[in-house]
Amino acid sequence: MRVSIRKVAVPQEEQVVLECMALTPDFADIQNYCLAKGRSLSGESEGRQRPVYYDEIYYIEAVGEKVFACTANEEVEVKTRLYKLEEQLADFKFVRCSKAFLISLLKIESIRPALNGRYCARMKNGEDVIISRKYARAVRRSIKEALSWSSENI
Repeated sequence: MRVSIRKVAVPQEEQVVLECMALTPDFADIQNYCLAKGRSLSGESEGRQRPVYYDEIYYIEAVGEKVFACTANEEVEVKTRLYKLEEQLADFKFVRCSKAFLISLLKIESIRPALNGRYCARMKNGEDVIISRKYARAVRRSIKEALSWSSENI
């Protein structure tokens, strides 16, 4: 594989071009990473405001009245309601997996069946997130759409 970098004079000319024989899941991940890069939520961690970039979020959890974006090594409080985040992040491969969780499909390492029609998603950071029965079909559909989209764009 060859990687080329060309410097441009103005930000409007910046782009990423992927040339591939087939849009494999790896290339789809690169595409989604590029689309999400630089986009962020405003969050608070340890009393300080900081951006939480979409590409660093593994899952988003609502606990009581608070919402937390969980990254590889910290939880950042976000001042946006979960249902608003679900709408905002849908195009960036985030999907609702239970009443209190949104997960990034790009950060899932594996999925295995759990009890009573639920599933357990093992995230790339080693944490397990339960996919409830109510949302299991939607999660499966989102994964299949992502995979079929990849194979259709060969």
